[in-house]
Amino acid sequence: MTNPFALFDLPVQFSLDLALLSERYLALQKELHPDNFASHSPQEQRLAMQQSATINDALQTLKNPILRAEAIIQVHLGETQDLEQKSTKDMAFLMQQLEWREQLEDIENSQNDTALDEFSHNILQEQKQLLQQIERELNQQEWQQAQATADKLRFIKKLLDEIEAVEEKLF
Repeated sequence: MTNPFALFDLPVQFSLDLALLSERYLALQKELHPDNFASHSPQEQRLAMQQSATINDALQTLKNPILRAEAIIQVHLGETQDLEQKSTKDMAFLMQQLEWREQLEDIENSQNDTALDEFSHNILQEQKQLLQQIERELNQQEWQQAQATADKLRFIKKLLDEIEAVEEKLF
């Protein structure tokens, strides 16, 4: 993976200036616009398209806090995580996951929109706390703890998607 921070000439940190990111993204995309390569060889056109795709991927990585955190960890540790091989070792969080899933299932079965709103609010609060936690861990270079927190955030994201699906069913 290309270092997305280096691509946009940004410091490797969790907190980003999104306006500066957007400005640099637009400048790079303008530079690599297909019209600029219309008179070039097919190979140069293909290379420009590949670079443009890389820039788009890097932008998505930096805009997503979970992917951004994982990119920071990768930059510092020089290794990529295989999400297929990962399993959390935090038994308390595994139990919490089961509890949340059961709670969501109960809410869906009872079709209780008030309970769903409250549940959604609680999960969003949990996400907010984990985002603050991961920023502290990254700033303190606690890479293993940050990776564990990123795993939790990944689960929270999936749970929020499931909550949204239940909301759509109820309304």
